Amino acid sequence: MLSTVTWPELRLLLEGAVATFLRVNASLLISAAWTIPVGVAIGLNPRLARIVQPLAQVLASVPATAFFPILLIGLVKIGGGLGIGSIALMLLGTQWYILFNVIAGAMSIPSDLREVSELFHFTRWQRWTKLILPGIFPYLITGMVTASGGAWNASVMAEYSHVKDRTLETIGLGAQIDAATDSGKFALLLLATIMISVMVVTMNRLVWRRLYRLAETRFKLEG
Repeated sequence: MLSTVTWPELRLLLEGAVATFLRVNASLLISAAWTIPVGVAIGLNPRLARIVQPLAQVLASVPATAFFPILLIGLVKIGGGLGIGSIALMLLGTQWYILFNVIAGAMSIPSDLREVSELFHFTRWQRWTKLILPGIFPYLITGMVTASGGAWNASVMAEYSHVKDRTLETIGLGAQIDAATDSGKFALLLLATIMISVMVVTMNRLVWRRLYRLAETRFKLEG
């Protein structure tokens, strides 16, 4: 089956792999940019956690796919495509994993360490770099790994969708998987699936596994 794939088709798949890879990591960075400060603020404030955490759990319990049609209709009305819109769609399925893990990490920071930072008058920068970020690091990596898997899964729907009589799509492996399914090009579907699997496994081996080891050896709090 793979021998029937032409060079132009393979080149398009490689371009799509790069595009999806960039979108997945962009969604992770955007998610981390707001979930880390918000999650830390919630985790370090028990009163705030009792109020906000149940609300966040309710929002997170709604499948991300439920929001896809609303966002897609909005993109159609404003005349936008899925180039940037697909990143927003991925965010819906990734940000909660990071948020809840950061909250758990912030809550796990021992109170005596927090008191020491206040006693020695740590600046805000010192408090974040010496206490908070090392304290939440293992939880953050767990959330990022889970969110990464969610983003790759969401790419299949985020990059290619049907809205009424229109088809919205952008370059990416997810879009090519959907398009190959619609057109019955099973050789392209097989190759795109293999490529997305190889990329996920490679990231796990080269990046996330090493960060996990770093978290276990350098940023692990033990009693």
